[in-house]
Amino acid sequence: MELFLLKLVALLRPLASMEYAETLFSILGVGLFALLFAAVLMKAALNKSLRLSAVDGVIVAFAVWCIAISGIYYEGTKIAEVVKLLVPVLSYTLVKNIIPDQQAYRSLLFWIIIGFAVPTLVSALLIAVSSSTALDIVNYWTQVPRWKGVYTGAHSFGHSMTLFFITLVLFFTLRKTGETEQHTISTHLANTLFALLGIAALYGLYMSQVRTAVLGLLIFLCIFSLAVNKKVFLIGATTFVLAAIATSSYWLVAFNPELGAEGRGVEVGVINIGSGRPNLWLNDIRVFAERPIDAKLAGAGIGNRSGIGEAEGQVYGHNDWLELLTQTGLIGLLLFATLQILIFKKILRMKGREKYAFIALFIAVNFMMFVSNSYVWRIQVGQLYYMMLGYIEIRQTLNPKAVHTAITTDQGKSNALDRYGRGTG
Repeated sequence: MELFLLKLVALLRPLASMEYAETLFSILGVGLFALLFAAVLMKAALNKSLRLSAVDGVIVAFAVWCIAISGIYYEGTKIAEVVKLLVPVLSYTLVKNIIPDQQAYRSLLFWIIIGFAVPTLVSALLIAVSSSTALDIVNYWTQVPRWKGVYTGAHSFGHSMTLFFITLVLFFTLRKTGETEQHTISTHLANTLFALLGIAALYGLYMSQVRTAVLGLLIFLCIFSLAVNKKVFLIGATTFVLAAIATSSYWLVAFNPELGAEGRGVEVGVINIGSGRPNLWLNDIRVFAERPIDAKLAGAGIGNRSGIGEAEGQVYGHNDWLELLTQTGLIGLLLFATLQILIFKKILRMKGREKYAFIALFIAVNFMMFVSNSYVWRIQVGQLYYMMLGYIEIRQTLNPKAVHTAITTDQGKSNALDRYGRGTG
């Protein structure tokens, strides 16, 4: 029951990121998540066991803190933003308590891939035929169109395509570390279809012109290939650089609108690069520094980007970490940073090729969080990301040498340990 509901969420979450489906999923998604959460709690009560770790403790602490400050600063809080912030991190705990083994986890990734396939292929088709419904904006300075496909905007489109491509890489990485599969015609056909999906995702990412998502994917591929096969890394990096140089006339202006502005006589300083990010970040830091001590500790309310009172200026974000600081305060930021550190420590305890895939994923996502609004405030990628991260503790459970923590009663302790033993397969 729980596994079925989880796969349903994995399928629907990418589908729900489409422009006309977000409203539906805001209702259906919350209902499914609540049902899934209740099912896990009921299962834990019946079996008298629940897999918890320090990571889950920090997640609960972060959730309690966010709910508490939302009640205190209710005037500036938006409930929808609280849900978007907490559902992804809580999904981590749910996944690790539902998925029993690597095979089930690969099945989860498969349904995520199926969910991504529809919006990816439809978006690629609409962009290829230059459909106006897939157009986001035409850049004023460069006159280059920026596409959103079937998503609500170019940024959602670009970050979704990056995560989709990474999911494909992770899926095939786990297949290589698992049992050997027979090379049949159906297997080759499936590989071909997945390769086409990867090409469609890269095409969509390029057409979205989301620079932070492109850089995030490049960081992932560089770290993973360098760790797994240095020869592949050198060949791939060399080929990429040469291709980038040869095609610079096609992408340089599209991905650097500052060049178009300078071509029209507008001086663009360092403070205004990256759509003015350094300037916006300095503004947010200044606004935060001028707040009273209680707002420094607890923020101004989750979803509040207009500041406190009429005298305080607007905060602009373009940095997940800065937004956490201004909205949840120093305490919220510290709890979230602790969560990231504990997750990274869990990843470092993994073995083999999959360890490097998750290291690359973690570093790439944290980079994107630092230079954009992505995996903290975009639930369409944030929830899937933390669902994928749940594997790092599932894998440790499957390793008989790993140390496990189970919350059990004396009566259920032996049963819980016995279940873990059978799960090693």
